[in-house]
Amino acid sequence: MTYKERLCCWAIARLLPSEQWIIVARFRSRSDADGHFQFLRQTIPHVKFEVVFDLKGESNRLEALRDRSSNSLSSVG
Repeated sequence: MTYKERLCCWAIARLLPSEQWIIVARFRSRSDADGHFQFLRQTIPHVKFEVVFDLKGESNRLEALRDRSSNSLSSVG
């Protein structure tokens, strides 16, 4: 992972119909992620989003999440 990729460790994940998560946006700060999260919740209320901390950058691959049954993303209600 490059230095630039490590700077953006806060992300917004979207729950897909198949109970998998995908990263839709990455941010440098939690505050930026929270602000965009609020915007997404207001503009697309029927879609489930969550702010996550993704230091390793693995959450952008669905197969990485599929293999982890105890992932914190899947336990968020």
